[in-house]
Amino acid sequence: MLRFPVVCVAAVFAVACGSMTPALSAEGKKAPNPEKVFAKKDANSDGSLTLDEFKAGLKDKALNNAGKRFKKIDSNGDGKLSLDEFKAGMPAKKS
Repeated sequence: MLRFPVVCVAAVFAVACGSMTPALSAEGKKAPNPEKVFAKKDANSDGSLTLDEFKAGLKDKALNNAGKRFKKIDSNGDGKLSLDEFKAGMPAKKS
């Protein structure tokens, strides 16, 4: 008689654990949390990123392409990135 509740609990646990699997980037690496990355880059905590804040921490090729990428992500052209614009510009997650 105890088998049904145990099976149900095991199924719920399996579903819950499956939803906690980290998202993967296109390269198959764990994708960073966009909210955390944005908050870390937002040096003055004003809720938007300037080009200089966006460039912070970038290296090599990413740094060289930062200005072009920033302009592409800045969908409203106001010269700063909102969290929504930043998230929309993040690399696509691998399914």
